[in-house]
Amino acid sequence: MPKLSTRTADRVKLLESRSDLNSYERYYFGYQYGLGSEYIVPYLQKHGVNLQGSSICEIGCGEGGVLAALTEEKPAEVVGIDIRQSALDSAKKTFDALGLSAEFTIHDITNSPTPARWKEHFDFVTLRDVIEHLLDTEKSLQHVAEFVKPGGHIFIVFPPYYSPFGAHQHLLDNKMGKLPYIQTLPDKLFTKAYKKARLQIDVDEVAHIRNVRLTIAKMRKTIESQGFELVREELYFLRPVFKMKFGLPSIKANFLKALPGIRELFALEASYLIRKRS
Repeated sequence: MPKLSTRTADRVKLLESRSDLNSYERYYFGYQYGLGSEYIVPYLQKHGVNLQGSSICEIGCGEGGVLAALTEEKPAEVVGIDIRQSALDSAKKTFDALGLSAEFTIHDITNSPTPARWKEHFDFVTLRDVIEHLLDTEKSLQHVAEFVKPGGHIFIVFPPYYSPFGAHQHLLDNKMGKLPYIQTLPDKLFTKAYKKARLQIDVDEVAHIRNVRLTIAKMRKTIESQGFELVREELYFLRPVFKMKFGLPSIKANFLKALPGIRELFALEASYLIRKRS
């Protein structure tokens, strides 16, 4: 990992005192927290999202790094959701080490009904690198909308499917996984490539993401069909998270917005800040 900012390094150092947190958990927390504190929080503030005193929820919170950065903005209520108990266990430990408080719980945003206590409850909900994993994009966003108060915001980030590594082929841990654009291969050849992975769980996930094939065009259509107000759309050549992972600067590609097809191939990230209409 590149050199961390002082703020992020201080948080990671606090985790080193916890013998029940391994290096993998500290790594994932570190780059997630850095992304949250150095990019996501300032971006939200710039575009009128006030977290202080609000109710917030992260869907797919993982090890809790982004959620920790949001929590430091002093919201009144914090909820982290994931489908992996192991990730939630890590998040609980990191929050405890940092002296932060949140509710962590398992919930399947696509297939589980929205709990009554969460309906129109949250001022802000975020999904970072999550929605491309959800098979029914429209149904999933409908469920997310149930969480949000009228006038509340949702922040969605994902890698478009036809971008260089949008198929998540990096999960395969083989030679084909290092090649960009293998998702443009015909189904028969693509299937042959990804079935050579070492772990069946990774094979299944790459196949699942191919079934979803979330694109910028599909995301725009879903937002429009759900009646949300689009506050901001951003496209990137280099993703903001690359600064935390590789030391690379983020580079926007918003001029691609008006270029169908081309934007799907060359924008490595699409993000959407949307508002639920009152």
